[in-house]
Amino acid sequence: MQRVLVFLLAMMLGFAGAASSAQKIEDIPWDQAHIKQLRAASKHAVFRFLIRQTDPDNEMESTESSLVWGYNWYPAGDGKYELAIGYAYGPDISYYTVFWRDGPGKIRSQGFDGTGDYSEKWYDGPIAADLNGDGIEELIQFKGLEHHWPPQRTKFVPSGTWPSVYRLSDGKYVEASRDFPTFYENKILPKLDKAIIEARKDLPAAGAQRPLGSDPNDNSWEMPARYLAALIMCRDKILRVIGRDPTAGLAQAREWINSSDPAIVDDGRSVFEDIGGHEEDASAAKVKLDRASKNWPSKNW
Repeated sequence: MQRVLVFLLAMMLGFAGAASSAQKIEDIPWDQAHIKQLRAASKHAVFRFLIRQTDPDNEMESTESSLVWGYNWYPAGDGKYELAIGYAYGPDISYYTVFWRDGPGKIRSQGFDGTGDYSEKWYDGPIAADLNGDGIEELIQFKGLEHHWPPQRTKFVPSGTWPSVYRLSDGKYVEASRDFPTFYENKILPKLDKAIIEARKDLPAAGAQRPLGSDPNDNSWEMPARYLAALIMCRDKILRVIGRDPTAGLAQAREWINSSDPAIVDDGRSVFEDIGGHEEDASAAKVKLDRASKNWPSKNW
């Protein structure tokens, strides 16, 4: 989430823009002939557009200070443009919405949302970029690997989210990560490998134990190992997606389900489910997850 907030703050500074007329954003054609006018519109004008689209019942009550946000105009093909707005109401929930204008009074959108995840802090790249040189931006959005989130697992535990690529197709964004192996090979995997090396340095020394008398609800002791696991899950997911290793992470998951930390066991279970075809391993992971949860010092982990 830190990555998202830093991006949004940068966007706020970068697109303050000049004052615009009273004309609404949605009344101006979103095309090459009007892009200078659209980009010259004030940030407040774009904010009012966002509120009219997302919260029209409370349009006059919402203020720009109620959220952290930023925006940009991107080419959408055929001389048209789309408006992408990222915004967050708190430290852990963010939204990214792309709007298109199909004609007067015809606005449609596609939203991406997610819970901020500590495991994303390694990423310092863009959330939109032209990855194949066709003049149209692809979106880079983090997706969770978790398929069945256990109720005991708190939302602040790193979950192995990974940067997936979305391509604009027939007027909407579709997941197309496997079509961009060069992006992952050159831009993502080297950063992940470096982050994994650094994360290993932060692990407690071999044989170290949780301090006696520490708060059982304080997960800071487990955070280094959980963060490392999340980075490994991210890397292995990418290796599977781009076809370099269809079973990447399988051996590691079999080790993880023997951990005393239920979050690590749950990571292993999630990997089995994501790879697919390993029902026995997944069943064994569920049994060991129940056992680890029962023996964990706090109800939530």
